[in-house]
Amino acid sequence: MAQYAWNADALCGVFALPTAVADDCLSLASVQQLRVLIWFSRHQSWDAAACAAQVGLTANECEDCLRFWADKGILTTGTAPVPKARPAAVKPLLKEVVEFQKTDPSFSTLVDEASAKLGKAITHGDTATLLYLYNTVGLPMEVILMEIVYAVSVGKGNMHYVEKIALDWYDKDIATIPTVDEHIRYLDACRKAGEKIEKLLDAPRALGATQQQMAEKWLHQWAFSDDMLLKAADITREKIEKLNAPFYSYMDKILERWFAEGIDCPDKIPAPKPAKKKGAAATNPEESSLHLEEFEKDLLRYRPKFNATEKK
Repeated sequence: MAQYAWNADALCGVFALPTAVADDCLSLASVQQLRVLIWFSRHQSWDAAACAAQVGLTANECEDCLRFWADKGILTTGTAPVPKARPAAVKPLLKEVVEFQKTDPSFSTLVDEASAKLGKAITHGDTATLLYLYNTVGLPMEVILMEIVYAVSVGKGNMHYVEKIALDWYDKDIATIPTVDEHIRYLDACRKAGEKIEKLLDAPRALGATQQQMAEKWLHQWAFSDDMLLKAADITREKIEKLNAPFYSYMDKILERWFAEGIDCPDKIPAPKPAKKKGAAATNPEESSLHLEEFEKDLLRYRPKFNATEKK
């Protein structure tokens, strides 16, 4: 098997893409959406007509493709806020932790409360992490304790995970008691929605975070019934048998279209288009089949326009 590597000459000119494109969106995006994102990343300014001429789509289709990336949080519309700079990840030394505990009674309280909520004595390294979050990052004691409680509730009661979510949420400007409380409620709703979808579809494994967010949207924001969800799943199974990430992404596109078009009960679901008959089938009027090729193409190209409030 051939081994591939970058051509050094080609690397003289490069441009960047967010890692989230590959990590979170690669299985969700169509070929056209990826082409448009690459064009946008290369030019760093938006010209729908110029993009259309280069990628072989219409200007409106290019706009719809770019809207997909905005919906996924890869792009923003309007004036983008200035990202909050994360403090340097330099943990305090043990002697610095001990000295700080002597001068700040609140931090001593935080250490005791953190140990109690984790259900175990915390190590010197964990105490240094607490001081980093409390003093360097500047998170309130109550916020850190809320994040510890959440970590324990999802079965990840350790300071490594607490630090990870604390910094991730800080980057998203989720760093106050109200915003952290709202975000935790949203994550809990996603988890419960995911569990319901797992049971409804008899999923062989638990849904990931992205699929849980889809489930929350289907059940709470779009308010689809079990019957509608099962219908969407049946249509999806015609193309994808395994309940994996592409399955849920395809199902999400079906439900997105139904929501935008007001299709809220099984009786309103349009019948699939019949296949064009070929060969012997063309001479036999009794032979028929369901043709999903055109449906799939329409679904992947379709980007509905509606106003919906999406959690971030």
